[in-house]
Amino acid sequence: MYLFKMEVDSSEGALTVILAAENEEQAFEEMDQHVERHFLYPPELKEVAIVEKKRITAGVAYVIETRKD
Repeated sequence: MYLFKMEVDSSEGALTVILAAENEEQAFEEMDQHVERHFLYPPELKEVAIVEKKRITAGVAYVIETRKD
């Protein structure tokens, strides 16, 4: 099992999705489902990229930087 950090460019703006999946194919399928459930009207997904992939072990994490405007 892996922990994926995915960046999505959508019609609603940039999204960061963190999810657990067995492989890349499953990660993309799960990402689609989570994005659809998150929005009242699912946005158009323009580009999706796996930014990081880590094997799930104790203590594995991602640091998400928030932008200050």
